[in-house]
Amino acid sequence: MPATSIDTFFACSLLVSVALLATASLAGTMQDRIAAMQDLNKEDYLRNIAEHLVTSYGTPVDWGSASTVPSSFGLADNESPYLYELDIDKVSRLNSQNSYSLSYAQVSVASMLNNIALGISVSQMLSVTVILESTNSMEDETAYTFEVSVSQASGPVSATLQGYIVTKDYVNSVSNETSSTGIGQITFHVPNASNGPGLLVVFARAAFDDRVTAYEVYSFAHLSQEPSPNHAFIGLNPLNHMLSVEEKFPDVTVEHAYAFSYGYQSNLTATVATTYAVPEFVDKSPTVLVASGVNDTFPFVEWTAYPCVPMEFGANFENSEQNVFAYTVLIKGAFYKLTLIFGDVFK
Repeated sequence: MPATSIDTFFACSLLVSVALLATASLAGTMQDRIAAMQDLNKEDYLRNIAEHLVTSYGTPVDWGSASTVPSSFGLADNESPYLYELDIDKVSRLNSQNSYSLSYAQVSVASMLNNIALGISVSQMLSVTVILESTNSMEDETAYTFEVSVSQASGPVSATLQGYIVTKDYVNSVSNETSSTGIGQITFHVPNASNGPGLLVVFARAAFDDRVTAYEVYSFAHLSQEPSPNHAFIGLNPLNHMLSVEEKFPDVTVEHAYAFSYGYQSNLTATVATTYAVPEFVDKSPTVLVASGVNDTFPFVEWTAYPCVPMEFGANFENSEQNVFAYTVLIKGAFYKLTLIFGDVFK
């Protein structure tokens, strides 16, 4: 083969190789862009769904305050002027411990998410930790000192504290505040005659914003054996500012019921045998509902929160794709963190 023919052959081969490489590179780039656009469209699609669930009322608009199943799902409070305020009862009906709770299938159908897994969680903006620091028994009473730590994701929080102590027949309250490191103390003196299970209900309110208010409940034994787990004897089910008490054994008798918030406390009045009216406190705070009584002769003190938060609802996303959308929302004037999780979109 002449030298010119050989040069021409290699030149043509080089041009073909360059063209093939350029084509492959262009195809790869276009494929990446197409995949990115698909992901972008999916994210926008799911974000729009999340916005709808947070800002729409659902149908009927007051489905949270009744025990009916909504035909369309939305968490917004239809009586609020704020865009991201959720309905206290709609949120509470997602907690499986509430007898009025919705099933995942019911929410999935009402949300029209038949091909997308859904998870919902609502948590408090502050983390409140209670430790029993010391006990001092005297002739007629016992002094309990509790350490309370308050923090958020960024670290310790300076807060004011409001504590309530509840035993079978005794209620008292104490106020204090934390240091700049988020640590404070609360001390109660409880009559020895009120021996039995006890509860400490603590509310912490951030110094920088009174809407950042959270609670914690600590169960302890007052001159008695360790208390039974919560909900061992009764179920406490708040809905539409009424508390329904479910007695789990025939010998259960509820003797007292209370409502506590950061700034208020109230004895609950029974409207019928096992239903109590819950006051609508003018307070930017969750409400903790407490009931005390006996099972035969064994005393108990049990509680629930209204709204029923913290709570997690929906699908298990372990080892599967998660698309997460987080919101800061209001419920009855207090801030909470709402997280919506969606699985992959199947076409």
